[in-house]
Amino acid sequence: MKYRLITILSLLLFTAAEAGPAARPFLLNAHHPTPVYSPDGAALITSPDGSSDQGLENLISLSMDIYPIQIGAFRVKTYAERMYSRVADVIGNDVIMIEEDGFYKIRVTRLDKAKLFRALESETGNDATRQIVKPETPAAGKNEEIQVSSDTTLSVPDTGLVNNDTIPGVIMSAPQVVLEPQVTEIVEKPKPKFFLLNSDSPWLQRINYFGKSFALVNALIITIMISIFTMIILLMVILLNRTRMEKQEDLKQYLAETYQGMIIDYLFTGSSPDRFRSIASDNYRRQALIDQMIDVSVNLKGDAEEKLGGLYLYLGLDRDSIKRANDYRWHKKIKGFRELAFMNIKDANHAIYKALNSKNEILRMEAQIALVRLTDDDPFGFLMQLKKPFSLWEQITLHELIIQHDLPVPEFSKFLKAGNPTVVMFALRMIREFKQKDSEDDVREALDHPSQEVRKLAVQVAGDLEMHSTLEVMKRMYKSQDYNTCLEIIRAMAKMPDPSLMGFLRLVLDKEDDVQLQIEATKAIENHGEEGVKTLVKLMKSEYKNYNIIVRHVLDRRIF
Repeated sequence: MKYRLITILSLLLFTAAEAGPAARPFLLNAHHPTPVYSPDGAALITSPDGSSDQGLENLISLSMDIYPIQIGAFRVKTYAERMYSRVADVIGNDVIMIEEDGFYKIRVTRLDKAKLFRALESETGNDATRQIVKPETPAAGKNEEIQVSSDTTLSVPDTGLVNNDTIPGVIMSAPQVVLEPQVTEIVEKPKPKFFLLNSDSPWLQRINYFGKSFALVNALIITIMISIFTMIILLMVILLNRTRMEKQEDLKQYLAETYQGMIIDYLFTGSSPDRFRSIASDNYRRQALIDQMIDVSVNLKGDAEEKLGGLYLYLGLDRDSIKRANDYRWHKKIKGFRELAFMNIKDANHAIYKALNSKNEILRMEAQIALVRLTDDDPFGFLMQLKKPFSLWEQITLHELIIQHDLPVPEFSKFLKAGNPTVVMFALRMIREFKQKDSEDDVREALDHPSQEVRKLAVQVAGDLEMHSTLEVMKRMYKSQDYNTCLEIIRAMAKMPDPSLMGFLRLVLDKEDDVQLQIEATKAIENHGEEGVKTLVKLMKSEYKNYNIIVRHVLDRRIF
């Protein structure tokens, strides 16, 4: 594939010029007399008059019965076919055409003078007087006229160069003259070529990877050029954009340092707020000022925080935040929510409530954080309005918000009655986190929740907080739960030792075939103290069922 691409690129660069190797020079040595070149290499064979008689004799004797004899070579196939047709009409199958070295060459494989003359006489229908062309030594700087036929006079230049597409194929002898070796070259008139390739291009004739699909090659060339042009344009755009972004970043850094210093001076030195008006008149600098006010507000409390909020309202920056909060683009909404939350502006709370059930999880989380900061009476009341799943990441974010900002912890038991199961699970986790044991009745009710995940988590919370009133409910629900919930029930019972559980735990040990359930039941029995250990020892000696391995495993202090 690499070599194909190299070939295509070469075509792209050199399609304006005719390709192919130059014609090999025709060497003349001392054994050949001065030649007389005919404009048509087939003249001696196809001439109907007697002027070619002696030339044929010389050609036959020159060959010395060694064939083939080349009488023409062409770059253009059409010209070669034309000569081949003329000669083949006379000598039939004794002429061939081959493609070699970028040329189409006409070669005679056999010459029969009698056959040749019969063919010519039958063609003309009369006996034409044949004249023999006798060569003369051309004078220097002059052209010599050669009589080839009755109606043709040709002029041969003394340079020995032929201005046609043929290589001289006939050599006529003049025994009295011997010349030193010289070289003649074929000079072909260049043909105009267009940018795209065509079927006559030597490149495609010699190196043709696509068969005869020249349209495909042209399409490929155009595609490559368009791709290169597009890449150049794209590169220029990238470089210009990068330069613009670097300048913008430098300006942003400069404005951030300047505006932060101005805000601190205003808060702690009592400078006039009017100095910010010129800044607020420019949209870009106005946004830079808002960003710095938000950053500063994070570390402010009390009077300084209120003073900064007053400056925010004085400059009318709250209108920008409200506008962004009502924007249809979610990232603009998020930015507006954050600005309003940090500056304690409640004028756009209705837009924040609408975002609580958005399809965008990030937008929902930002709306929740904003409402916690902006709601004074019931910061977590929005939980009852959530219809979308309350993800674990959102739950962790709200928990961190309570801890970091030292927010008052609400009674999360009221959220156990929410219709959203994920909200109920969040409330259970917060009850356990903040050890709200007063919620025992509500947790016990959550054991009968329709959601399997909620029931499992409620069992864990009841066990961690040692809510003994839930034990009877756990014993009753054991048979109807899935495997994981049953494990959590046994583990919760192990955390709340109660003599009333001994019979239930022994029944689990007897009836269950799962080893993990048996191990958890054995550990729960052991947690009942001395009475539990005595029960396990009796089980080891029992012949009813072999508990020896399980009991010894549980009692092994190296493991537990």
